[in-house]
Amino acid sequence: MVLGSDGNKMTKEEWEALGVQTFGLPSDLYIPIAVADLEAIRTYVGTIQILIPGRKRPTNAVVVEVNQPNRSPRVPLWEHGEADQYYQRLHPTRQLWVHVDYAGYRRAWKRLGFGEISSEVFLDHIKNREAVRLGGYRHQFLRLCTVSRGTNTSSGLNNGAEGMEKTELRKMRQNPVHNGLQAERTFNAPVILADPVDLTKMLDIPTGLYELQGVASMLKQYYDKDD
Repeated sequence: MVLGSDGNKMTKEEWEALGVQTFGLPSDLYIPIAVADLEAIRTYVGTIQILIPGRKRPTNAVVVEVNQPNRSPRVPLWEHGEADQYYQRLHPTRQLWVHVDYAGYRRAWKRLGFGEISSEVFLDHIKNREAVRLGGYRHQFLRLCTVSRGTNTSSGLNNGAEGMEKTELRKMRQNPVHNGLQAERTFNAPVILADPVDLTKMLDIPTGLYELQGVASMLKQYYDKDD
């Protein structure tokens, strides 16, 4: 749980004052998935417990201890039959964050005590790495999450969620006017929070292609019952 200026968890207004998009989600689904630097991890994610230095860069990976938020009774996801599993996938107390260009993240996952992962399990950078590079490396450290082959493939195809994101980023690079002020503020924000597409992938549910059917089927689970 990230604390705001008053010592309580950060509010929607505090996140958005930083240029961070909250996507209208409830506060217990404000989940950082990419940050600008290690200071942003310390400020907005949690406490760095272990730091792995690199030969090509000062830091390859960090293990972060994160305080878990309370589950709001107004969020339908926490009433789902798999709510406990979903909560642990979204809010593990111990997280591995890696530099976007670090190639040894699977070895680090095992070496740092996160468990064995089979060849059928993908260690996913929730924020797409190519998208980060296209965005000018403004968010260099990314959270990892295990997902199945089907979930990884569904999201990563050109007509999937990540493919569509990369297409938009290429358009922005070719035509800077296309950015707009809000997009530029988001690019420069210290943190990127998970959107509904990211949440769906983190729950190991295939996001779907084109209309993102998997995401559409989960939207009602994410938003306040009274919204």
